[in-house]
Amino acid sequence: MKNRLVLAGCAVAASVGMCMAASPAMAQAPNKVSIACGDVAALIAAVEQANTDAAGGTINLAKDCAYRFVDDFGDSGNALPSITGNVAIVGHNSTLIRSVTGGSPLFRLLSVDEGGTLTLKGLTVTGGRTDGNGAGIANAGTLRLEDSKVAGNQTGGNGGGISNEGGDVTLVDTEILTNVATSATEVPGNGGGLSNSATGTLTLHKSTVAGNTADENGGGIQNEGELKVEHGLITNNEARDGNGGGINNLGTAKIKHTKLIENWAGLNGGAVNNAAGGTLEIKQSALANNKAGNDGGAVNNAGTATLKKTKVESNSAGHDGGGINNAEEAGGDVTQLTLEHTTVAENRAANAGGGINNQPDAVVTLKESKIIKNLPENCAGAVPGCS
Repeated sequence: MKNRLVLAGCAVAASVGMCMAASPAMAQAPNKVSIACGDVAALIAAVEQANTDAAGGTINLAKDCAYRFVDDFGDSGNALPSITGNVAIVGHNSTLIRSVTGGSPLFRLLSVDEGGTLTLKGLTVTGGRTDGNGAGIANAGTLRLEDSKVAGNQTGGNGGGISNEGGDVTLVDTEILTNVATSATEVPGNGGGLSNSATGTLTLHKSTVAGNTADENGGGIQNEGELKVEHGLITNNEARDGNGGGINNLGTAKIKHTKLIENWAGLNGGAVNNAAGGTLEIKQSALANNKAGNDGGAVNNAGTATLKKTKVESNSAGHDGGGINNAEEAGGDVTQLTLEHTTVAENRAANAGGGINNQPDAVVTLKESKIIKNLPENCAGAVPGCS
């Protein structure tokens, strides 16, 4: 009886606009569309539609298929329309490729505008070529790659594979391979694989940066902002005429559970160059068989660097600091290097400091660390606790 009275009451109240049940607002699901193999026109249309839909869109590509672009979209310098909305492209081992013919213009494959969001899964981005930054992908928004590859792209600026200009980039189980940053007219080629601007955030998890080349700095990665690398592999990258074969850091870099192996710098920092003002932290990682033409076979530090539970082994320098060079920066802050539970072993310098070279007025602190079996000596300069 009580239930009947309540229902009847609601029925009466509804006639005067009362006792209305509020329906919870439902988030609109992103639109989904599948693109036939090689249908570039349909792919372009799908990206345009996803950009305009409030809920965004998920675009599924055909499995094991190549989507070839012989021209850029509307003279934009990009193969596809710039991402301005919320777009996901699921590749199923498919490829976006700039197809080279006799009259092919220069263009990248993808760009993400500020405010745009792009997620790539199971996709290869290759063949991009541009005189601007980011030959594979140029990002100013939010970019996430999962189980993907960015390979064989070339820029005449920064970021042969990906450039991040003030945005947020996350790579998960992704490979950045054989990309090139060349020096165009009055523009240095930095970041063969990846470049990250001073206001950008770059995160790599279980990802590989390998075989990339920069004419200037950062063969693998050029970082000016915030960089985090976890469970990664950085190998066989080259900074031809500059610093940081694997990574050139001018911002904040945190590296953990990562291997930096067989990278090469024409000048300083075969694996990592930490520039003046830079902050570098390396934990539970290995730096091995890296080479520098000048100083710091594994690490050249001119800022603040801390290595914890890390091995620096079998690296070499053409001048000082076969393992690590701690450089004095004239007119700057005091260079600080701290090693905790770290081993520096079997490194070699052509001049001084086979393990560690510490320049005047720079500071090295050793905490339960081993500096052993380096040539021509374990340490040069003031390194308290180094025999």
